[in-house]
Amino acid sequence: ELTGTLQEDGLLMALLPGVVQESRGTLKVDLRLGGSWQQPDFGGEARLSEAGAYLPAAGIRLQEVSIQARLAGEEIRIETFRVRSGPGHLEGTANIRLENWRLQEYSATIGGKRFRLVNLPELQMLVNPDLKVEGGPGRLAIQGEVVLPELLLRGREQEAMISPSPDVVIIDDPAVVTAEADLPLAIDLRVRVVLGDHVLVKAEGIDARLEGAVRVTATSLQGDDFTGQGEIRVAQGHYSTYGVRLRIERGTILFAGGPIDRPTLDILALRTIDEVKAGVRVTGTPQQPVLVLYSEPSMPDSDILAYMILGHPVGQGEGNVNLLMTAAGALLSQGESAVLQDRLKRMFGLDVLELEAGNGEVTGSQITIGKYLRPDLYISFGQSLFANTNVVRLRYNLGKKWQLESSVGDESGVDLYYRIEFR
Repeated sequence: ELTGTLQEDGLLMALLPGVVQESRGTLKVDLRLGGSWQQPDFGGEARLSEAGAYLPAAGIRLQEVSIQARLAGEEIRIETFRVRSGPGHLEGTANIRLENWRLQEYSATIGGKRFRLVNLPELQMLVNPDLKVEGGPGRLAIQGEVVLPELLLRGREQEAMISPSPDVVIIDDPAVVTAEADLPLAIDLRVRVVLGDHVLVKAEGIDARLEGAVRVTATSLQGDDFTGQGEIRVAQGHYSTYGVRLRIERGTILFAGGPIDRPTLDILALRTIDEVKAGVRVTGTPQQPVLVLYSEPSMPDSDILAYMILGHPVGQGEGNVNLLMTAAGALLSQGESAVLQDRLKRMFGLDVLELEAGNGEVTGSQITIGKYLRPDLYISFGQSLFANTNVVRLRYNLGKKWQLESSVGDESGVDLYYRIEFR
């Protein structure tokens, strides 16, 4: 028999450094153990009260944690558990059955209202769960519904970096090695996730309120085995980028039963000028979105882009070519952007009109406008789109092999080139 009171004050923090902080609680036990080693007979009860902890990974503080457990034979019955986080709480019951000191099976019911699950600068989430959990050695089943009454997703500004191309293969990628090393566990996940009235997204120029529901299913812990069925809609919102503010007229993310990270997009964002609506339509998947220009009434792509950026159609001698080029490079896919830039180049009578992205990022972009004054004399002007810098270049062909180039800008100088052609 064991009877006593244990005061926890930082033990969990020592056992789980970085995972749990500021742990505390009072555990009262009145336990009895009888029978034989092969057939133990447990009895008594245990009560945890006035407990709490801070979880830095989720940014939440668990308070008023209480658990009432009773032992009978080889069964542990958690008659009630309750924990508070933020404005809400979780509560439920659980049952654990042992056999020869080994876990045989377990079951639990979890409910709650407005429980704060995540409280980080980039993500804040409240949940209303209604779940049933069952399992045993090597298996886990979760069924039920989770309502998200409030969710706020904010984008995090990150420094520009060079991203690897899609054909790069990383040998011994830690993420892949970890996934392959996971213990085999048969999963039966069937949970319906419902978005409440205050689900907001403010990231990557999107400011929108979402609604809808998705049924999530999974048969293992591998990412591709998580599937979704349902749809998420944009109830109201805007998309802003490079001074362009488009209203999201239609926004649907459709989950048709495939991998949950590859839904189908159907988004239409427009700017209305008098009787003209100009904007973009997004289809495809999040990994491979397809962006095309859209207008009512129908008009050339260059005019659609001009209505979006300038508020009026483009004309000869337009002075805001750099804005149009920036929008083409930022809003459209690479192929569509190249086609539109070529049309603008011909419209303004230029030999060269290109958008160069420094280090592969739009934030390092530079617009370059060039013209051949004579077959052997070329002049160009480059303007940084995000810094107050520019460069003027003059290139003259001295002959078939030699070229002289002069540049004036932050760094000025003259270069002499000798050209070698390989056939």
